[in-house]
Amino acid sequence: MISRCGLMQKREDMSAEEFQSYWLNVHGPIASAMTNLRQYDQHVVVGAEPSRAQGPVRIDGYSELQFDSYGDMLEGVESLQGEGANDVPLFANPHCPILVLAKRSVVKIPEHLRGKKLIQRVSFLGRAEGVSSECFAKEWWNVHDRLVQTIPGCVGYNQDLVIDRIDGGVSVPYDELPVEGLVELWFETQEALEEFCASPEFARASAHAAEFVGTIDTYLTETYPVVAPSV
Repeated sequence: MISRCGLMQKREDMSAEEFQSYWLNVHGPIASAMTNLRQYDQHVVVGAEPSRAQGPVRIDGYSELQFDSYGDMLEGVESLQGEGANDVPLFANPHCPILVLAKRSVVKIPEHLRGKKLIQRVSFLGRAEGVSSECFAKEWWNVHDRLVQTIPGCVGYNQDLVIDRIDGGVSVPYDELPVEGLVELWFETQEALEEFCASPEFARASAHAAEFVGTIDTYLTETYPVVAPSV
């Protein structure tokens, strides 16, 4: 499964409420008509955390459209015949970079918590200086994932690795959109999130992350499902 994530900024002349309403109620149905679409969520930013090294991601939300394959994604985008892209300037900055991600679920949210309102914390990660994409993936998927699983408080954990970056409709190199991965973490309560960040296990995982992660942009988001997962 892959995700096509659009990095959204609201139009300057719109309020956060107007942006969210148009995105969900007008743009959502347009994008939902994509061929091959398996799931579609809109993630609205409700807070941000200060980062030790800020990256390029400045957003009011991000879209997440899931497909079985990269080819299915291309067909889906083409099936709208530009209607989705033409609608974006009506509520958001028309410059909307795209991250294509390979999704990896490390800790699945328990069934009894599915459908409940959870706190979602997402971080967009860049590579540390001198670290290759291969080294980043190896450390992140084969070492760091196990360290994060030792941290108390988290009830869900995804590692989404960037496999393509699209800007202006064309693929661009890492230097033009320096994001290598997206971390998704879920918590039942604010207290659980605070316990997570204050724990010695978090400090140990953060020390390891500093060896291969450079910039970090972290947001708290709320998710609005537009197209439910296909079965």
